[in-house]
Amino acid sequence: MKLVLFETSEQAEPTAGLLTERGIVSLTSTVERGYTPQLTMQSLIDGFDRLRPALERLERDGAAMPLDTVRLRAPLPRPGKILCCIANYWEHAQREARPLNMFLKNPEAVVGPGDTIMLPEFTEPWIFMHEAELALVTKGPAKKVGQAHWKSAVFGYTCLIDVRRRKADLEGRQLAWQVV
Repeated sequence: MKLVLFETSEQAEPTAGLLTERGIVSLTSTVERGYTPQLTMQSLIDGFDRLRPALERLERDGAAMPLDTVRLRAPLPRPGKILCCIANYWEHAQREARPLNMFLKNPEAVVGPGDTIMLPEFTEPWIFMHEAELALVTKGPAKKVGQAHWKSAVFGYTCLIDVRRRKADLEGRQLAWQVV
């Protein structure tokens, strides 16, 4: 099941929906609208087990709008926390367990599909890099979750483009990474 936030030409506020092969099915009759789109999605995540049968019916039988008539928005426009891990940079031969190297991203940096990433202006030479990442969406609170119970903390996944800058010297050689 693919949950989305979307807008139509008649509405300015993003609405929760389901992305199906037939198009977008609105969840306005099933999911209570929160004060913000983020709160709407958080409520949907928190009540998902209770809502699942109704969502499955809508996914199968609900009226669908063609995808080209809506604008998709970020599925979680202002998440409480974005925690990134650089474990995928380890050398392939080094497969033994080691401590995770993690960093936070600013939730204000979230943009939706087709939106423009606004890069800051700098006087120093910076190179901006982007990478496609898989983002796990957790249902909270999720603290001190052991390896055996990780599935109880993960709600789903989405796409993420990680944009970072790296400092370069005047000849363009990389000196250091810095999180944007």
